[in-house]
Amino acid sequence: MLSPLHSPRTLCAVGAAGVTTAVVLAVTGVAHSAPAAQPEQTCSTATLTGTYLFAGDGLSVSGTSSQPLAFAGSEHFDAAGHVRGTSSSSFNGTITRGAPFTGTYTVNADCTGTLAIGTTLHFDLYTAPSGDFFTYIQTDPGSVSATTEHRATRT
Repeated sequence: MLSPLHSPRTLCAVGAAGVTTAVVLAVTGVAHSAPAAQPEQTCSTATLTGTYLFAGDGLSVSGTSSQPLAFAGSEHFDAAGHVRGTSSSSFNGTITRGAPFTGTYTVNADCTGTLAIGTTLHFDLYTAPSGDFFTYIQTDPGSVSATTEHRATRT
């Protein structure tokens, strides 16, 4: 006499499940597929070209005190390592409107890079290979801010 685990009904169900699994694996290729190779990123300073819009906020930290800050504006990247733009900001409630700025940037083949505005603001940046958007974090001691920028125009 067969135990309940070895009854014809159970063996039939187990066999059907095994066949179904084999068919699914064969059709989808899951059992034999290797991990897909990651496409190589190919960025350069030319990846960032056109006008980008940005807005962000953060803190300016000095000792044990911190002051809130916020900023917004637009900037134009020339695809050759130069940037110029205009921004408005609030630093602990003190408002500055339409301040022009210039700077430089680099973009490496792995889509990482740097951005420097004037001589006082420095950022590490990470761009999409398309250049349609990038993120950055400020690297100056005493500053806490990070932002994402989106391309508004390509020229």
